[in-house]
Amino acid sequence: MAYLLLAVTPLLWAGNWTIAKPLVQRVDPMDVALLRWAMAALLLGPVVRWREGAWPVPRGREWAGLWLAGLTGMAGYNTLQYLAQRYTSNVNGTLIYTATPALTFLIAAPLLGEAVTPRRVAGVLLSLAGTGWILAGGSAAALLGLDFNPGDLLMLLAATSWAVYTVTGRFLMRRLSPLATTLYASVTGVAFLALARAGRWLAGAPWPSLAGRDVLALLYIGVAASAVAYLFWNEGVRRIGAGPASIFGNLLPLYTALLSGLFLGERVTLSQAAGGVAILAGVYLVAAPVGPGGATGRHGVGAGARTASSRHLSRQEAGTAVPNGGQDVIGPVAVSFKHLRAPETVLDLETGFCFKKKKNNNYN
Repeated sequence: MAYLLLAVTPLLWAGNWTIAKPLVQRVDPMDVALLRWAMAALLLGPVVRWREGAWPVPRGREWAGLWLAGLTGMAGYNTLQYLAQRYTSNVNGTLIYTATPALTFLIAAPLLGEAVTPRRVAGVLLSLAGTGWILAGGSAAALLGLDFNPGDLLMLLAATSWAVYTVTGRFLMRRLSPLATTLYASVTGVAFLALARAGRWLAGAPWPSLAGRDVLALLYIGVAASAVAYLFWNEGVRRIGAGPASIFGNLLPLYTALLSGLFLGERVTLSQAAGGVAILAGVYLVAAPVGPGGATGRHGVGAGARTASSRHLSRQEAGTAVPNGGQDVIGPVAVSFKHLRAPETVLDLETGFCFKKKKNNNYN
């Protein structure tokens, strides 16, 4: 059952991309994002209370972190993704998003002290090169002339916004559970979107006029692709562990290409395939565990030296780690089966980085 849940979850996320593509041509992307996370928050709220016995109360700087998470994750990322889907293909969009772990590493390295090694630097450069090739549509002239599809640029901005959310989530999950973090980020994201929508209404923008098919699409996006998909993934991770579960996240680009081809008539081009392979290879170099003694962080080389990120994630046991705070898609995680089977290894599914698991669940 766990494997079925994990295999179905990326399909639900791919359904979001496929259903949202025609929806955002008729409904404003900001309204779609607002309604999506309002529904998800209403459904996740009772689940948090049931699982944790009460709603956790954020402390001090966690409030600022939650507002930033809501702005960059639920409000910023989703609005930009849906806006990008007006101008670019779903295949391009998911492939560009695939580079998120590399973008996250660029932010986490200076802020969290991530280990910087030649392999990871090469991985970032390879991922960015693959992203650039997709942005240029496989044309060297377009790449040199910076002649890009505006939808692709919006999706790159969305991926960057999600990378900021990921790093913020690492700080928040020092104490808050992934489920509670997702709930509160959804609430703050809805607050930002509601304020922006109210401002647009005051400026004369009409309220959305939804047809029956639009309501059904929004119900799928808010319920199935958000709350249900999150719970499915979390249960699957709880049963088999974060490492093995992460493999299923790689199904999202495949599912999206299949559904978009079947229902939207999209086709995968040679330039998309080449760029996708480069991104996946780069993400592998960034995400695969660094061997003992091989990590060179900003504090230098050290056998067994702990980075700031390993301290942040030492309590994330396999049964509680979840992808992207319950978002659409995790960045592809490519690590060896040797590391996935190691019981002492815990995988941060938001970035694909692996760390040694401590014997307790306390932060220090």
